[in-house]
Amino acid sequence: MAKKILIATHGHLASGIKSAIGVLAGEPCEIQTIDAYTDDEPGDYTPKIEAFIASVGEGDQGFIFTDILSGSVNQRVVRSNPFDNPNLTLVTGTNLMVVLGVALDPRIVTRDVLQEIIEQSNVEIVEPEPVDEEVANEYDFLS
Repeated sequence: MAKKILIATHGHLASGIKSAIGVLAGEPCEIQTIDAYTDDEPGDYTPKIEAFIASVGEGDQGFIFTDILSGSVNQRVVRSNPFDNPNLTLVTGTNLMVVLGVALDPRIVTRDVLQEIIEQSNVEIVEPEPVDEEVANEYDFLS
């Protein structure tokens, strides 16, 4: 079963996510991008969406990742009706970890697996641990 991914976002976020995946994991699966409203993609990108939807066949798992629910890019994807293809899943509000998780997961990415990946990819606030000044000074070569 082949995994196919389309990342469609405002600006260069899509190609940035694809680039980061390349650095971290090489080319784990087929990944296409649409950088909407840029010099690279100044016009109607609907044909690219429709071509991707049509390319996801019976033996494939296809995923379209967009950046903003109800944003213009997501709306254009929805108007292209990916829901007619039972092998295609639309995910919005995406980030690098969600796309990377789907691309690298060796399992068939069911709705439950996808939910697990999404939960593991949530944004978090990281609180710093209190620093013991005496210990910190032992390792501070610049003081």
